[in-house]
Amino acid sequence: MKRYLRLFALLVVLTLSVGMLSSAINILGDITRLDLDEGSSVSSMGLSEAQSLSGGEQQAEVGFEQQRPKGPVIMIRFATRNKYLRRYAAYNYSNGFWNKPTDLESFNYNGQLIPLDPTWSRTYAQVQFQVNPLVNLTGHILTAQYTDNIRFNTSLIYYEGIQSFEATEPYDDPYWVSYKLYEYSDAALRASQAIGPPEALDVPSDLVLDFTILAERVVEGESTDYGKLVAIRDYLLENYEWDKEFIPAPSMTDPIRWFLYNEKAGVGSHFNSAFIMLARCLGIPMRAVIGYTVDDQMELQYVMPQQAYMWAETEFENLGWVTIDASPLNLMDSDVNITKQTTVTNITGSDPIAIRGKQFNVWGTVETLNGTAVTESQVEVMLKVNKTDLDETALIVGVGFVYGGLFNVTCDATPEIQVGDYNLIAHTLETINYRESWSDPPIKVMAETIVKITGPRQVYQGKNITYRGSIIDASDGSPVVNASIHINYLDQELTLTSDGDGKVSFIALFPDNGKTNMSLGMPMSMYYLGSETNMGITVIIPPPDAGNIIALLFTFPYNIGVALTASIGVGLYAAKRNRRMQEEARDEEPRPRVQPKREYIGYEDGVPLEYTSYEEGVVKLFNRFYVSMQRIYPDIDETMTPREFQYLLLERLPMHADALLEDLVSNYEIAMYSNITLSQEDFKRTNATIELLIELMKSGSRD
Repeated sequence: MKRYLRLFALLVVLTLSVGMLSSAINILGDITRLDLDEGSSVSSMGLSEAQSLSGGEQQAEVGFEQQRPKGPVIMIRFATRNKYLRRYAAYNYSNGFWNKPTDLESFNYNGQLIPLDPTWSRTYAQVQFQVNPLVNLTGHILTAQYTDNIRFNTSLIYYEGIQSFEATEPYDDPYWVSYKLYEYSDAALRASQAIGPPEALDVPSDLVLDFTILAERVVEGESTDYGKLVAIRDYLLENYEWDKEFIPAPSMTDPIRWFLYNEKAGVGSHFNSAFIMLARCLGIPMRAVIGYTVDDQMELQYVMPQQAYMWAETEFENLGWVTIDASPLNLMDSDVNITKQTTVTNITGSDPIAIRGKQFNVWGTVETLNGTAVTESQVEVMLKVNKTDLDETALIVGVGFVYGGLFNVTCDATPEIQVGDYNLIAHTLETINYRESWSDPPIKVMAETIVKITGPRQVYQGKNITYRGSIIDASDGSPVVNASIHINYLDQELTLTSDGDGKVSFIALFPDNGKTNMSLGMPMSMYYLGSETNMGITVIIPPPDAGNIIALLFTFPYNIGVALTASIGVGLYAAKRNRRMQEEARDEEPRPRVQPKREYIGYEDGVPLEYTSYEEGVVKLFNRFYVSMQRIYPDIDETMTPREFQYLLLERLPMHADALLEDLVSNYEIAMYSNITLSQEDFKRTNATIELLIELMKSGSRD
């Protein structure tokens, strides 16, 4: 029976102690808690990673040009004066594939001038053009034959044997190509002899016999190497059809054999592969070159993946490598005497506004003067503030094709474009058949916004509380300045103007306890879309003056102190009665109390810090830091809660000090208001946090 009485007494003590601790934490702990709204970071989409330019990086399949139309991958500025832009050359042919040599000598290229063979002609034209990738590209870059200089942002690998440059990493920056343009007459070529490396004569053994018979019959009567090449080219042009809808060779049949003897139709790689094999069977060295065909006279043009092409080259003694194209596509593109028709471009519709960081659509028509729909043309869409200012550089935001006289272009209003009023310009590019034309209606570029409130979610009734608001451009996170911001709480409405950092601050007072709501919003302005955010706030009654002993003893719920006194008496009585139980359990060792080491740790004025527990040490460290901040910032007063003190320092300390400050205040609250026992490591971490905060304050202001 006595044992049950002792147990009951202990339960009474435990209950009173827990009640006292809960009330104390409610009075002294929770009133200091802050919750700050943290907006999500603004992200931006970068350029999509494009696959390597068509034709493959190490090998090209015969017929690779057969593909669906796709959007542009490259823009070229200034006339190239050469319709064949190369990526790499290939010698070895096997089972329908041309393979790039694997044992080529190479060196790192960093913009130096590349010397060319001194035995070649000294009569040439120096040509320069700019290549602007529209997506991330990899591998062999687009250049011209006899390139002698490239201005590229990163290093390249140069393969002299095939006149090819390879990027060591993905690239999307513009680069300049400078090359020497050689032009030779038929007489000069007939007077020279074809030369070349041994690998330029290889022919698969199963093709040699049949191809040799055909080649010798085709060149009968020709004595010069160039004359034989012309004869083979003309034979292919006259007897075979260029057709993208060709029937592929069966799986066990060589594509070149199938093209020559069965299908008799194909694309450029069929014609030129057959051309090379027939020439090699006659002892004339040739190689295949994989690249793109372009308009060699246009000052501005876009290169599509479907412009991928393969042609043939032969090296002539004292002349160098000469391009010879045996495809009918060469003839179809070479007619430049067609009268170009005048076009009329009209933007018939577009999204009403363009939002920074997002896409918008522009559509319209392109017709000739007599109303005929234009086909096989391109439209570039640009933004320009003043369409008549020739010195202003237009911002290209999209490129599209014209199909049946119609275009519909998806454009990107990148974050680099400033908000404002622009002319939306649709420019139909000049082609071999049509002249260029323009359309330029106005459009407004606007930006979405994000507004935020920062401040305590739990406040004292009747106390002045400082809140801060900010507004940023959603596309890039930049501040929106001089914006009108409306704040609503209780029955009050404030209108403030954002400063140079896109921020506002205001003082709020809540006279009644309970829950309420605060909203902060920006209405739509001339160039910014509106946005709004809300914060729920809990208003609580402030605690009584800690110095008023009577209030602490007799005012509910603080009269719990009386209960504490009683509980102590009961505890003493229970301790005496419990001695007998302790004697019965002599094998149980009493729980040792960890005493802090008598060490002095401090950071200010060399004054040692004395404490009798680690909890007391943490509290004293925090108070010392608080006093130091009061000396620096006079608006810090002694009535602030720790969390209000933290919030005041947030915008004054370096940005990366926020987490340290949060850790310091949290350690103080644990030491001051909870019954959690702190260790020496907790104490040392608090001291190190304060020292690091002060070092950060010395190193610079908040970014």
